[in-house]
Amino acid sequence: MHDIGEFAKQAASRFLDAQKDAAEKLKLGLAPQAVENLIRSAFYASMIMDEGRSPRSTLMCYREGAQSDVHILFEIPSEVSATEIAKLSHAVAEDCHICCISKKGILTICGLHLTRLNDRRDLGYASFRVANPLKVSIIGPGHIEMSTGGIALVYKAGDVSEEALLLRSPIMGKLASCVQKEMQPIAQGTVEVIEHIFNDLAKAIVRLGHGGLLLFAGAHKRSSFSSFRAVNSSPLLRDPLYEYWKSVADLLQSVGGKAGLPASPAEAKSNHSLIVAANTEMLEKCITAVAHLSGMDGAIALDFECKLVAFNAIIARTEVQRVNFRFFDCDGTHLGAYEDVTTNRGSRYQAALSFVMKAGNSFAFVISQDGSVSAFHNQGGNVIACDRGLRVME
Repeated sequence: MHDIGEFAKQAASRFLDAQKDAAEKLKLGLAPQAVENLIRSAFYASMIMDEGRSPRSTLMCYREGAQSDVHILFEIPSEVSATEIAKLSHAVAEDCHICCISKKGILTICGLHLTRLNDRRDLGYASFRVANPLKVSIIGPGHIEMSTGGIALVYKAGDVSEEALLLRSPIMGKLASCVQKEMQPIAQGTVEVIEHIFNDLAKAIVRLGHGGLLLFAGAHKRSSFSSFRAVNSSPLLRDPLYEYWKSVADLLQSVGGKAGLPASPAEAKSNHSLIVAANTEMLEKCITAVAHLSGMDGAIALDFECKLVAFNAIIARTEVQRVNFRFFDCDGTHLGAYEDVTTNRGSRYQAALSFVMKAGNSFAFVISQDGSVSAFHNQGGNVIACDRGLRVME
């Protein structure tokens, strides 16, 4: 059991370590005490009820001068305090956050960031995702997390856990490689942003308020499932991806094939940027549609061409020779036998392992309603890679 003071010190230390290798524009120059105060204040704010509502918001920190035209800036900044954070949390829209500014090593609350207004779909999918060096989120009463350098430290009811981003998981990277190998030969343009697409699919499932299970394989065998709602290899996600990659390639060609997309639509020689924006929005809608299929019990099954194969898929409980399999963490650590890996784990977790053990080069992602993810990959040779304690990127 840890108290919030111990957690704040640990989180501040992790942040300062991450700042050493950060790009200059992401260095905040904060003193440890300022970081600790922000974390403690967010924790105490999480306990302050307002008309029966608990605060739920995110505080993001910027260098002085990094404010943009999508910030609502206060004439007079506020000190970082639990009371101020609790009050402002009820004024923050979904996908927006409270803005803190670092000046001379001190943090103040300077306004609200209307994050969604900063999206530039004409610049491509995920182009608006600017790395942030310090983010503190209030998840619920007594439940906060601090994110920095791709790692989230979570404090919940005295327990501390560490989670890495699903986006950066080696297993996610392997899946993206399989998809790229399958789709690149017939794509017009470069196959990209696969990790972002699947991260957002997991995030959309979380936002529905329940968990889910995503399964990927080159080909799904019907014998893997005791029941499922099969679809005729739906191109729901595949075709919009092909259209998106083509529109990005056309836009790049229209500006002379420069690396990266243009800084503004005016730089494009045609309406290609508008087509990129439309295709980006279509991808977002498709992701939401696929995520909603998790509303029924069972898994969502896709192949490496991003075609929907089935949903409401219940994994068959056929026996496999568990003793023949070896389970490893992504850093090569041996995790023990099947019983060691599944101890105190739920049925969805066990079903995911059962699936990957029966299907070569297959992937499974177990998504919890709190945003945590466990990933599994059958690497062949009866070796299962496991990456647990992951977090979707918000």
